[in-house]
Order: sequence, then C-alpha cells, then structure tokens
Amino acid sequence: MKSLKRQLIFWLVGLLTVVGVLACGISFYFALEEANGLLDHQLRQIARSVDEGSQLPAMQARFRKENAEERERDFVIQVWVENEPARSSRPGFDLPRMAVSGFSDLSSHNSKWRVYTMIHPHRTVQVSQGEDVRLEIATHSAMRELFPVAVLIPLSWLLIGIVVSRLLKPLESVTEAAIHRDVASHAPLPAENVPAEIAPLIRAMNDLIARLGEALELQRQFLSDAAHELRTPLAALQLQIENLSRNHSREDLDMRIDEMRRGSQRASHLVAQLLKIARYEAQNKPIVRSKVDLEALVKACIADFIPLADHRSIDLGMIHDDAAIITGNPEDLRILIGNLVDNAIRYTPAGGKVDVSVSVSGNRVVVEILDTGPGISSSLLPRVFDRFFRAAGQETEGSGIGLAIVQAIAQCESARVMLANRQDGHGLSASVVFNLAD
Repeated sequence: MKSLKRQLIFWLVGLLTVVGVLACGISFYFALEEANGLLDHQLRQIARSVDEGSQLPAMQARFRKENAEERERDFVIQVWVENEPARSSRPGFDLPRMAVSGFSDLSSHNSKWRVYTMIHPHRTVQVSQGEDVRLEIATHSAMRELFPVAVLIPLSWLLIGIVVSRLLKPLESVTEAAIHRDVASHAPLPAENVPAEIAPLIRAMNDLIARLGEALELQRQFLSDAAHELRTPLAALQLQIENLSRNHSREDLDMRIDEMRRGSQRASHLVAQLLKIARYEAQNKPIVRSKVDLEALVKACIADFIPLADHRSIDLGMIHDDAAIITGNPEDLRILIGNLVDNAIRYTPAGGKVDVSVSVSGNRVVVEILDTGPGISSSLLPRVFDRFFRAAGQETEGSGIGLAIVQAIAQCESARVMLANRQDGHGLSASVVFNLAD
C-alpha cells in the first residue's frame, strides 16, 4: 500500500527540483549573455581607445612583467598600418586580421577567440580575447547569481516535508481514532481541521458509521424481541410435550396434539412476521415496482380471507370499488392490505361486519377497511404501529407485529396509513392513501 505522505513529498520535491534546475539553467543562460555583452562592450571600448601608438609600449611593458597564466587573461591588441603589422600587445602571438569591421569569432593557436575589428582608411585596430577566458569570467558572474537558488532548493525539500506532515496531521488523527475505537462505538470520526478535499470522505464515513449503528441496533432489537416473543409459545410447547409423556385417554391425547399443532402454528406465524418486519425495516433489498391494479388487488385479498371470515361468522365484503392504478410492489401491497383485513376480522366479534372500499379522489386513492370490533382507546392509538404492541383487554390471538409491517411497507411505498375509531358507532377505521400512477 502506497503512502500518501511519501507520494506527496516525492512528487513535490521532484517537481520543485525540476523547476529549480530549469530556473538555474535559464538564469545561467541569461547571466552568460549579460557577461558576454559586457565583455564585448569592453572589447569595443579598448579598440576605440587605441591611438596612433602611444598606448602600445605601455601595454607591452606590462605584458612582459606578467606570468604566462596572467597573460592568458589579457586582451591581444593588434594594429596594422597600410595593411602591414605595426604593433601588438603580445609580440610573437599574432592573430590573423579580420577583413570586416565588427565582432567575429575565429580559431587560432588551438583556441577560440572573440575578436572586435575596427578598420580605418590607413589603419586597422583589432582587439581579441580567448573564449575560455570569457567563459570563465561569465561563469563566475553567473554562479554568483545562482548560488542563492542552489542553496534554496535543498532547503525547500526540508520545508516540503514539514508542510506535508502538518497538512496530513489531521488525517493521522482520524486514522488513530479509527484504529483505537471500540468495536461497539458508533461515535463519528473527528472531522476538525481536516482539508476541505478530505472532509466529504470523513462525512461519508460518519454517515456510514451512523447507518451501521442503526442497522446493528435494529438487529439487536430484533433478536431481543424475537427471544422475548418466542419464549412463551416455546415454553407452552415444552409443557405440552411433557404432558404427552403421561398416560392419557385417546380423546385427551388428540386434544393435546391439537393444542400442540396450534401452538406450533402460532410460533411459525410469529417467526414469519418477525422475518417480514426485519426485511422491511432493514430495506436492504431493491424494491421492484410496477403498475398495479389496486381494485383487483384488494378484491384478491378479500377472497383470500373469506374462509376465515365465514369461520368466524363475519360478513366480509366490498362496498365501493373505484378503478385505480398505482405504482408499487404487488407482493408488498398485498401483504399490507392483507394484514389490515386480517386484523379487522380477528378483532371483530362473531356476527359482525368488515367493509372494504376503494375510492378515488383527485390524484389519490384511499383504501378503507371498516370493522365493527371494540375499537381502540384514543390514548393508545399513537402506539398501534409499535412492534409487539397489543391493546390491553383484548384476548384475540396475535403477534402484535402486523401493523408494524403495514407501517414499514407504507413507508417504502410512499403511502400513508391512518387508524381511527369509527364515528358512526363501535369499530375501527383503517385507511391507506396512495398516489395514482402518472
């Protein structure tokens, strides 16, 4: 795994070094040009200052006193009169005369020379200087300008390391917090002083931690609720199994086996309900939606519960059936309507009625289920959608999860569920409001 800190330092140091080298090269080039310009100006000025000959003897005298190394740095001054060599600052070391006035370059005596020639009608003055001498002078001048840059480049490497370390220090704090945090901790990672480019990542991680915490809490609550609710039917089954070991008549044995069968069915129904509520509350599966004929779906749900209603002597029917098309998941919608119809039948006493209607109003459709049961106390109505809640005093069998599943499905389908006591007498009104499909 590559280190972000090392990569930043490597690339920044490399980039700065390349820029520094380029800057040094460009500065050196211009410094050489400037030095050469000054030396050319000096050549021109010397040539103009040489008169008919008064200065050459002094130049020759000075030349003889200097050693060979110093002479290499001297100018070579030559004068021709009527095209004949007249005087030279370095006798025996004559350079060829140039044919035109101005600056030129030539090679002689195994060296390159920079030459300035001034041609008069009867006299020619030529001043020359070795290229190696000029390069040494120009390089010395350029290096004085480049010295600060050469010193600052290594210093900048150290500064880059310090700056990058300070910039990444908040990330190191976040990393340390993540490494040393407790497994059960759902606290957000610290996001103070982190760079603006990293802040969205930290926020996304904190959102993920929060969602993970919610999911774990739902799982913990689910396991707790399941254990609590399954304890009673499982204890009853265990007691009934122990009773079977005793001697009983055939009739008594059949009755106890029938009780065990009903207990097993209740436990299976409870487990199925628990799995459903876990699925809808987790919302970890994509929901496949399509156009649904709500009128036909409600009629199919009613048909499913007609045997149960007949067994309980309850009049189950549809009193209003407007045609309505909505968008949703047919399987989930069938569970939603089915749980409401099932609740209405279970809490309606024998001889009662359960009326179902589908009514369209504007761009909305309302499915209403009216029963003639005991209703629910107004103080308890806000709690009817809580898991495992059952109104006190009601002896009807149930898990207390059906309405929680209805609420979870309604939230997934962008529907609204309302329960209220009927205004026209005893019983409960359950309404589900959907939006019509576009």
